[in-house]
Amino acid sequence: MDALFPNPAALESFRAGLKTRALGHAVDYRAEAGSTNDLCLEAARGGAAHGLLVIADAQTSGRGRRGRTWQAPAGKALLFSVLCRIENLRAERLGWVALAAGQACAEALRDLAGVAAQPKWPNDVVLLAHAPGELAAQAGAPAAIAWKKLGGILCEGVIADAGGGFVVVGIGLNVLQEPHELPPQAKAPPTSVRIESARAIERLALLSGVLARLEVRLDALRDETEFAFQRRELEEVLRDAWSGYALRVSANGREIDGRFEGLDEFGRLRLNCAGVSQLFADAEILGAW
Repeated sequence: MDALFPNPAALESFRAGLKTRALGHAVDYRAEAGSTNDLCLEAARGGAAHGLLVIADAQTSGRGRRGRTWQAPAGKALLFSVLCRIENLRAERLGWVALAAGQACAEALRDLAGVAAQPKWPNDVVLLAHAPGELAAQAGAPAAIAWKKLGGILCEGVIADAGGGFVVVGIGLNVLQEPHELPPQAKAPPTSVRIESARAIERLALLSGVLARLEVRLDALRDETEFAFQRRELEEVLRDAWSGYALRVSANGREIDGRFEGLDEFGRLRLNCAGVSQLFADAEILGAW
């Protein structure tokens, strides 16, 4: 296994090269951990400062949304969590933290690896395929749009109405895996940067790029003008991807079809379902037709 930080000098070099004010300057690095989110949550409750980075080369109990497991061979993925104590973050913006993280990851993947990644509401980083065929069949439905999954985001924590509390942003990105090293596919076939990019990419370079972009995105959530811009930007990305298609979402045990209308101030998905506008806070997009 290639360790991210084989010695203290490597860690210090990483810190020195960061283009952030706070994110990543304090690091808890483990060769193996149960869950970086669990470690980061524990540190947050113990008073750790904003920006703490908890990162591991391997996880034994990595998890994603809805209790799903996150699998990655040791030394091949980025598996990390960041502690965010964001002053003046309004409670209704909590739903935007995962979306901001998805935008940061997608931007870093495009800029540094040349991979046309984009966020998928509410917490994935994917590559889109706008055609029926093998990819759609692998996804389990003859969708006009399907996707391959590069990464996922899990946000946990407490944001009080007065702006207190914290959010732990957990991120898993497939970086160096070969096809045989990816987990068995579920609803979306997984992929990695190595498979999708012609460029050689180092995990630390990608990590540094994600942290820099994530800090900018998180800062924007506190500023009304910057937040409005970020919201419009994400809505445009999603609208461009889904224009002309009906989305099928799974929510509360039902599957519902609707056309994308946008995101509300809480980050909830707004769909036009048979002429009626509906909001979805906890749903999964299954495909687009």
